[in-house]
Amino acid sequence: MDFLTRIKVLLIVTLSELGGAQKVVYHIAAGLPPEQFEVTVACAPGGELVNWLRNLPRGVQVIEISGLKRNISLWDDLKAFGKLYVLIKKGAFDIVHCHSSKAGVLGRLAAYIAGVPKIFFTAHGWGINEYQSRPVRFFYTWAERLAGVVSTGVVCVSESDLLKGRNLRLAANDKLKVIYNGMPEPRPKEGVLRGELNIRKEDIVIGSVARLAPQKDPLFLLEVAGRMITSPDNNQDRGRVYFVIIGDGPLRSRCEEFVNLKNLQGSVFLMGAREDAAELLRDFDVFVLFSRWEGLPLTIIEAMLAGRPVVASAVGGVSEMVVDQKTGLLINASDGRAAVQALRELAADRERRLSMGEAGRRRAVELFSINEMVNKYRELYLS
Repeated sequence: MDFLTRIKVLLIVTLSELGGAQKVVYHIAAGLPPEQFEVTVACAPGGELVNWLRNLPRGVQVIEISGLKRNISLWDDLKAFGKLYVLIKKGAFDIVHCHSSKAGVLGRLAAYIAGVPKIFFTAHGWGINEYQSRPVRFFYTWAERLAGVVSTGVVCVSESDLLKGRNLRLAANDKLKVIYNGMPEPRPKEGVLRGELNIRKEDIVIGSVARLAPQKDPLFLLEVAGRMITSPDNNQDRGRVYFVIIGDGPLRSRCEEFVNLKNLQGSVFLMGAREDAAELLRDFDVFVLFSRWEGLPLTIIEAMLAGRPVVASAVGGVSEMVVDQKTGLLINASDGRAAVQALRELAADRERRLSMGEAGRRRAVELFSINEMVNKYRELYLS
């Protein structure tokens, strides 16, 4: 291939805040060979992703689209669609690759009308789930089907999502494929988080990194935390149990109210969003994620790479990541009794935590490599 004429790629993601889809976009943009690909990213303005991309040495152009928002808004969506169409038409891109549900529909349709040769979409967990009303599910399903028709290919981040895409007929079978998410190994900051919170080495830290939103069910995690913290087993002399939640979102105020109502201050810490979250994971003894639905959560990959056992709900692609009883423990979503039991088991058994954590680290290095992910997207673009 003649690299004198670089392939022009436009990556589109709805929001620019900290999140899994945004991290994948960043790593694709950073990892594609600069002599072969010219990369532009379009996203909502003002978030961390914008700064990350503009600080890359390769020179990624970032276009902020003010109309891109998570919630449906006819006027904003029409404005965003128009801006994307103009950007794509003027940019003469060879490839448009969309991420997240809103950008996935608007971006693919705009790219099709603009005549882009290759149009791809990565579903970071389908935006269709059983917690939605029937009319909402119907609307989202048909929007995905329409966008699927104009797509060159649709990437699922887990086999679970691939099966769901086929069952709901969101794209033709020959367009669907799986590319697992990947993450780089985090630089450890061991002791930093415990130092900030004045938590001793012998104490147990059960931690989560998640957006405080209904999908991640942080209030369920807080209920589990309350049951463990108020238990007679939570003994100061043998090492107390603390819960640390890193992340922000629309349920932040409700989480704070719950902590205050149950008198959990000093035992439960809501840390807010932290760009160094992955580097703080070595101060966790156990990582938890009790989501109601999922794609392939990057925070679990980061926890595994940090050598931490994972206790999580067996939803979406989580069971493809965590091997129950070997690299962590899986429970049914919203099963409070099972969640408490799983966390008590690991809190009481240091050797088991260490062996599970090491097994999880080896599995993450093998299956969820950042280089493997970027190479597979490169191959997709060149196919």
